Amino acid sequence: MKMKLIAASLGMILCPYSFAAQDVFEARSDALGGTGVASASLEAAPWMNPALLSLPGYTEGDFGLLIPVLGAEVSDQDNMTDKFDTLEDNYDGLDAAIDGGDVDAIDSFRQALLGDLRGLDGNTAYASAGIGFSFAMPTKGISWGVYYRSYLDGIAVADISDADIQLLEALDPQAPPALEDLTSQGRVIAGASSELALSVSLPLSIVNMPVTVGLTPKLQRLDSFNYAVSANNFDAGDFDSDDYRNDDTGFNLDAGIALMPMEGLTLGLVGRNLIERELDTIESEWVSATFRVGPMVTIGAAFQSGNWQLSSDLDLMDNEKFVGLEGTKYWRLGAEWHALDWLSLRVGYRQDLNDMTADLYSFGTGFQIGSGFKLDLAGMWGDKDTLGAVLQSSYHF
Repeated sequence: MKMKLIAASLGMILCPYSFAAQDVFEARSDALGGTGVASASLEAAPWMNPALLSLPGYTEGDFGLLIPVLGAEVSDQDNMTDKFDTLEDNYDGLDAAIDGGDVDAIDSFRQALLGDLRGLDGNTAYASAGIGFSFAMPTKGISWGVYYRSYLDGIAVADISDADIQLLEALDPQAPPALEDLTSQGRVIAGASSELALSVSLPLSIVNMPVTVGLTPKLQRLDSFNYAVSANNFDAGDFDSDDYRNDDTGFNLDAGIALMPMEGLTLGLVGRNLIERELDTIESEWVSATFRVGPMVTIGAAFQSGNWQLSSDLDLMDNEKFVGLEGTKYWRLGAEWHALDWLSLRVGYRQDLNDMTADLYSFGTGFQIGSGFKLDLAGMWGDKDTLGAVLQSSYHF
């Protein structure tokens, strides 16, 4: 009975909200709408599709090092964080006015606090962030790479109580009761995945058509967060305290295949997190959730002609981040132009076929500095005040 109450409460608080589901930050890929299954660069191939490491074109250079990649994507159309700060100030002002017996201030802060609660009702914000590095060593035989990446995805929700509204509406400034913590809450539910992995790729051939396969066994740590406090004490930055965190470490596996049926055309298929893993959050204010990392299959295509490349990826499965909450399913499209020997220009588009997250537009640049250093940048924007940015540097030897 208790678990049914927890699940029902989670559904009421979070539905119909969704978690972003990008899972991988990489500046070139993100500038191209998130494509990469058939178009990832050498240094990004270990985590985008390990099979790419052995394709012709990848094996003709030396090794690549990506360190670091830093990325974030946020959506706060309701300006919820600032609203909670204002609510806390007005709550403290009301508390001080009651203690001091200032009737005019009590009424002023009471009205302000009512406005804060009504303005926060139904507000949400989400954010994702990632960091990582990779090393790729292509050869004519077995190619390999190693990488570390960590990715966090979370949503903040304002859960406003009718009891607080009724209490403040009925509060008599001439004879106010002692102020207690609000029953309204601020909540952050988040999940993080951190991986240390080895990618191995093997070249094959079918009727002289290049075909490669790749495997990525990985050590994977999951962290879940469930932070809930009274609205007058809410601070989103406290969500990762040990009091609200749960974690577990285990094994997982990615696998991919790539082929080149004709010159300039690459097709790819990758399955990530082929072993489903789940991690319960702690129970906080009678609500808990189950963070999920499960199989995701994506197909991709890329076509190179001269200085241009077009790429597209399609998720074949929903990416459900928390059990019981609908997941996302992306179609991605990107174009890259090598304008100069040292400059690349990129644009992209990402659409959620399940309409759970905003459509995202992206752009980016890549700079080659000297013979071995590259700097890549990407920017993203979409509806609901969604913004993102990714920065990375890489080295080729």
